[in-house]
Amino acid sequence: MTYTTRAWVLSLALVAAVGCSSAPSGGGGDGGRGADAWAGVLPTCTAGTCTCPGSMIVCRGTYCADVVGDPANCGTCGNRCDPGAVCVSGACACPTGTTDCGGGCTTGLMTDPNNCGTCGHSCGAGGTCVAGACACGGGQVSCPGGCADVSSDPNNCGRCGRDCGGGTCVSGTCTCPAPLVMGPGGCIDVSADPQNCGTAGHACNADQVCVSGACACRPGLSPAAGGCVDLQTDPQNCGTVGHACSGATARCAAGACVADCAAPARACGNACVNPMTDAQNCGDCGNACAVDEVCSGGRCRGYAPATGCTSCPCATACVGDFTSCCTFPGGSTPICVDGNCP
Repeated sequence: MTYTTRAWVLSLALVAAVGCSSAPSGGGGDGGRGADAWAGVLPTCTAGTCTCPGSMIVCRGTYCADVVGDPANCGTCGNRCDPGAVCVSGACACPTGTTDCGGGCTTGLMTDPNNCGTCGHSCGAGGTCVAGACACGGGQVSCPGGCADVSSDPNNCGRCGRDCGGGTCVSGTCTCPAPLVMGPGGCIDVSADPQNCGTAGHACNADQVCVSGACACRPGLSPAAGGCVDLQTDPQNCGTVGHACSGATARCAAGACVADCAAPARACGNACVNPMTDAQNCGDCGNACAVDEVCSGGRCRGYAPATGCTSCPCATACVGDFTSCCTFPGGSTPICVDGNCP
């Protein structure tokens, strides 16, 4: 017989010895109920089997509990409701007029600036909660996230919810540090952003980049009729624009017509490409990266201009998700990449 089994048997023997007239103490096997209104009922034990009166059940082999209405054993033995809560049909609930925002039932929704009107609704710095609604002072206005000074808050500039997207708010108007300009989603670099090249909303093609506000072929690609081509791998423009491979050497590798591709290149059609770095065949043939992505390790990764940066590393140019300062594949321009550098 294990120690646990022996202890349980001794506990049952003790219950049988004291009968049903004694209540368990407040700090032991009764779950700490002490003088709770539901305390005081012990099980009746006969031949090692214990039972409780009515709908009560035996808990821990030492006391009876009404798990339907006992806030110290609500729904199951030992499940204590938060302070102020009651047990209704085996579930903890706050009395009418109170709310549990974590930690207990409270009437503070009418006055609590951190839970004003609803749990988690903060009135922010300088805000107060009056009758369940945020009231702001000092020239601030009440916004969904709390009180805000719309004349200087970059998250609520001029009005609630207007985000300056990396810019600053001056007299209720979003402004961007040079050379950035304000676009629909915040500050943008129209001199280098392929999604906003030259002007907000003007996107380059996927085989292009934005250079000095104009779309140009990605580094490593050359202009040709119909777009940009890779003279190193394109079998229709192998080595030079218009030079097509054919016959026994129909494939193009390193700018020359060949019979087959050599590792680490693989054949995508008649083009010998490296799927680990080729933005037109990233990871697999035909998987082209988007205009604001580069291919790194066979995976398309987002990139953004490294504004104000002339060479890596750039400690302040790469922020948010775009943390890696990298040189654009095939070129020399620094960019900020979401992940590892190509």
